This record gives sequence, structure tokens and C-alpha cells, in this order.
Amino acid sequence: MNYDQLCRKICEIEDKYDLFHLTYNHVAYWKYARYYVYRVLLHKFFGIHTPWLENKSENDFIMQPHFTQKFTDPVFLNEDSPISRDILMFTFNRRSRQGEVYVSSVTDEISLNLELSNCIVEVPYNGGYYQPVPIKNIKYFDPWEGIGLDNGQKSYTPISRGTLRRQLLQIFEKELEISFTPEEKGILTTNINYFILYRQDLMANYHKVIQKANPKLVILTTSYIGEWIVLIELLKELKIPSIEILHGYVDDNYLPYNYKKQGMNDAQPDYIFVYSQLQKDQVNWGIPKDHIRVVGYPEGEKRSRELLAHPLKRSKKRITFISNMAQVMEKYLNALAENINLSEYEVLFKLHPNEYTCWKEIYKNLSQHVQVIDHNENDIHYYLANSDIVVGINSTALFEATFYPVDIYILQEDSYQNMNLLLKSGAATLVSDSPGLLSSIYENSAGKSSNNDIIFRKNSINNVNSEIERILGEVSFPSI
Repeated sequence: MNYDQLCRKICEIEDKYDLFHLTYNHVAYWKYARYYVYRVLLHKFFGIHTPWLENKSENDFIMQPHFTQKFTDPVFLNEDSPISRDILMFTFNRRSRQGEVYVSSVTDEISLNLELSNCIVEVPYNGGYYQPVPIKNIKYFDPWEGIGLDNGQKSYTPISRGTLRRQLLQIFEKELEISFTPEEKGILTTNINYFILYRQDLMANYHKVIQKANPKLVILTTSYIGEWIVLIELLKELKIPSIEILHGYVDDNYLPYNYKKQGMNDAQPDYIFVYSQLQKDQVNWGIPKDHIRVVGYPEGEKRSRELLAHPLKRSKKRITFISNMAQVMEKYLNALAENINLSEYEVLFKLHPNEYTCWKEIYKNLSQHVQVIDHNENDIHYYLANSDIVVGINSTALFEATFYPVDIYILQEDSYQNMNLLLKSGAATLVSDSPGLLSSIYENSAGKSSNNDIIFRKNSINNVNSEIERILGEVSFPSI
């Protein structure tokens, strides 16, 4: 199974077996299971880890000094005093430090520049909240508060591992000629049961926020994750339109946004804001193409202006590797660290945030000459702007690197196909092995020219506000 075949094969399987109508105790659960099955298969076939799915502990995160334990703002528990706003926006809650505050690169610049009245809400990230943040009057909301406690509170009976295998997993075992391990079946059963058991309770908690804000539309991210699927289902019932802000550069190899046919999944956002026309044209979206709106990337525009105006002085050239949680990255890092002139170059490895507490279990033999970045004390743009060379397999950060005068190299390993748009733009070079990377670094003194204008549409804040106004003119609004 090649990486670029997996997405297409899953789309064919879910269509062939009509998986979106597969039910257990009257719950159509494939919409919740889809992403989890995909992530398990990515690990099974290609060694791409998903630590949060593998039930890693939250304790390492909530002990950090900038982390506040999760809670729900009292305003959402008080039925009186509505705070009606035009827009209810849920942030992308993965944050990194910029100066004295922690910033969400996906949503903060948008929320700070919305022209209509708004209520900005943050949900917990790995058990807590990054603080302080640049958004005044941000509200905090834990959708799981009061759910799953030892109080007998269950909306439905859980699905057993055996039933899940008979109903769903055997289909993939047959079609892909694989066998799920007991551990994989346990991971999938646990994560799917959260939404079979507590879907109605989650929906009730979300409804409190909707009633309080009484919005004309809702903005969110990562619509393919179970909690947000439940919110979208509620919004569909209430006939409130939803907009997803993409949090990464996706194409037709990334399952969450690709379908064989439109309309298969009834719990997708009504609109999706994307980075470029290139991206809009490439993905096999599950919603009508005219509901995919090209807006650009506000944080990228802002940060590149700031960082390019104040470059740091460095004594060595810097090569920054961007992790996509694939163990194979270790061999490239070690080969480079062992063969490059370390008096001239330094090698950084910027981990994915989901690896911060477990990277030593994944990269067990990493060279001591590699500087590992396992914290969010600087944002990704800081590292991109202060690099000469950026290397990776599959990451939105490789697209973001086009904001800066750096050489970009894509390693030809499983999942590199997600970078096809970047390669087609001419902004990056594909290398097939460690010797090829080393020779390219030494020989490519001129570097690649960035074609950032076609990768990210410009004037993004104006585009966002214009598209919101346009959407509000396209829909009607019932009272809640």
C-alpha cells in the first residue's frame, strides 16, 4: 500500500459498504470513527504516530507553568444574561509563545480582526489552557465537563471490541489484507465509544454555549474530530451555518477532507475557508465546491512581515527539520549530523506538539548533535524565518516556509505526496535519500525561488471578512 493509495482506497471502501449508514444502537458512528481508523492505518502502514490517539497522559502538559487546568467559564453555566453575538468562534487551541503571550497561528489573527460582533471560545488542549493569550474577553469551555463521571451517566450502551470488529474492522481487514492488533482494536474501541456513549451529553453542553451566544454563524477548526462533529450535528439541527478554518495545507491525499462523492457525510461544515485556489481545485471535497472559499493565511502574512523586518544574526547556517511524527526522519537527521560540517551548520529538529512528551520513545537513537525543539516557547514562523534550509516530509510548515528566503527540501518518504502542490509550485526540491539531501545542500547555493503568491492568497483578513458577509447574505436565520 502506497501512501497516495490509502486515502483513495478508504474512500472506495466507505462508498462500497455504505459506512456512513452503519449504526450501533441507532448511532451512525462511522463519521466519528473515520479519522481514528485513518490514523491507525497511517501508523500501521507508514509508521506515522498519533500520540494523542494512543491514550498518552495529559499530566505532562498540565504541569507546565503556562498551563491552566481545564474548566468552563461561569458565563456558560448561568442561564441568565445572554451575550448575543453575530459570530461564535471556537479557536484552534494549539498555541505557541510570541513575546509575552501564547498565540494560535490558525485563529487568533482572524478573531482579533473580525468586523462583526463576536464571542471567542477556547476548549482545552491536552487537559488545560495556554495562558496568557492576546484575545481580550476570551471565554473558556470544556465540552466534556460533567460527562463520563462515575454517576451512571451514559446516553447509550458501549460497543464491544468484538462487535466493532464484526461490523467495521473486518471490512478493512478484508479489503486491505491486514489484521488489526489487539492494541489497535482497543485504541479504536475506546475512542469511538466516547461518541457512542456521550454524544447526547456533549450536544447538551454545546447547546448551552449556543443559547448564550445566539450566533448567526459559528466558526471552528478540525471538523473531522469527534467533538466538533457533534457540534456540527447540533448546528445542522438548529439551522445555524458553520465555517471551518483549515489548520493545515491539505490535498487529495488527506482523508478527512476527501470523499468519493459529495454529500456522503451529513456532519460536515457548511463552508470551508482555504489558503489558495490551488488547494480548492485539488481536494475532492464532500461539500459543494462553491462553498469552498479562498481566503489565504492571516497569521502567515502578519508574522512574515514582523520577522523579516527584524532578522536575527547567526554565526552558523541553520538547517531545520520539521517533524510529521514519522520515525524515518531519524535516519536523515543522523546522516546529516554525522556528515555535514558542524562548524558551518547547525541542525534543528522541530517536533510536532503532540510529540513533546514522548519523542524519546519514537526517536531512540537520535544524534546528540541534533538540537531538539520540544516546546512552544517560539512559534513555527520564528524557526522558519531564522533558518537557511528547511527539510521535511509532510507538514504545513513546509508551505509556510515559502514566506521566507529559505531552501525547502521534501524527503521522498511515505506521505510526501501531500506536498505535491508545493513541489508543483516550484518552491521546493524533492530528494530521495540522505546522500541526495547532503549533496543538494552543498550544491544548491542559489536555492529555489518561492512562489508564495499562488500558495497563499494575499489580503487574507479582508478576504475573511468579505466572505463572512457574503455567507450571511446567503442564509436565513431561525431564532434559537
